Amino acid sequence: MKIIYCIGALNKPGGAERVLVNKANYFAEVYGYEVHILIANQNGKPICYEISEKVKLHDMKITVYLSKKRIPIVSFFKNVKKLKKLYKEKIAQINPSIIFVLERGYDDFIIPTILPSIPKVRESHSSMEAVKIMDNYGSRNAKQRIINTVFTWLYKRQMIKYNHVVVLTERDKKFRSYLKNVSVIPNIVSKFDSFPSELLNSKVISVGRLDKFKNFKDQIIVWSTIVKKHPDWRLHIYGEGNEKPKLLKLIDSLGLTNNVFLEGTSSNLAEKYQESSIFLFTSMAEGFGLVIVEAMQFGLPVISYNCPCGPSDIIENNKDGILLKVGDLESLEKNILELIENKEKRKCIGENAIFKSKDFLPEIIMIKWNNLIKDLLDAK
Repeated sequence: MKIIYCIGALNKPGGAERVLVNKANYFAEVYGYEVHILIANQNGKPICYEISEKVKLHDMKITVYLSKKRIPIVSFFKNVKKLKKLYKEKIAQINPSIIFVLERGYDDFIIPTILPSIPKVRESHSSMEAVKIMDNYGSRNAKQRIINTVFTWLYKRQMIKYNHVVVLTERDKKFRSYLKNVSVIPNIVSKFDSFPSELLNSKVISVGRLDKFKNFKDQIIVWSTIVKKHPDWRLHIYGEGNEKPKLLKLIDSLGLTNNVFLEGTSSNLAEKYQESSIFLFTSMAEGFGLVIVEAMQFGLPVISYNCPCGPSDIIENNKDGILLKVGDLESLEKNILELIENKEKRKCIGENAIFKSKDFLPEIIMIKWNNLIKDLLDAK
């Protein structure tokens, strides 16, 4: 069995990148499949996650072939024409059994239109609702919003051309009614060989890219009230991103420099989860929410906004986690205080969280991927 995965880059840590590497490693190491990853452009940077020597990497270096015109959409389709030949030659050389595409980009306009005998699967790591929120809220420029809308429509058309589409949540599947062949397969989470947290430290943790959609400002604002009642408790946020200067300024303006810490990235998140007692997740929009499951593995009670999409597919409210309305700062504060002050509730939710996290382990999720591959090959 030969499998090709197509992705834009593997040089920056992210949810889709981590899941891809985990799946590629598992197929290569456990199933013994020949796995290839076509990277659009790695820019000479190292791979952001540890990858098996058995997985073959191909840097397509597409920037060499790209031209830039004043009209973005004209430039885009001229580039598609050039890149089709490049990808067709590489894929024909590998001769795969199946191809997976992971991201919006040139791949969506190339892969479905070449080598029709090879089944092609589109993995959607962003929910339709999340994409809409990010496209509309992400740019204040009216022209850019129009461009985003046009490209979203074009990508939607391209999705129909794949043999199969895989989404991460049942909620997102409901927004894909225009597609006939859709499956729900959640993200896999790496299995940590570590003990659960004892939930004894006065430490709350949050993990994610520091951008406006991850919405860490809500946590910081609420913490200004938390410290008045529990000055010994600390909030530690792990991640990097372009919102860091604004968040640092907010921390300083609220007088929280000794209470809230932007820790940057960590090479040992397992240890950080283990040292913590509560996990916060306040994203405005998500594709899934992989870090929620990671935290649950360590028995951390998770307080999460019920954003589109992901948290409600992972968490059963008030059993193995807590779901809140997006932006409800009053409820966020109330539930943080309750978990700080009620050790037994922390422990109960945390124990249920460990049990729930097992649903997302590689040995469970990868069976679903392997069965999908077999079904698509049998249908040829």
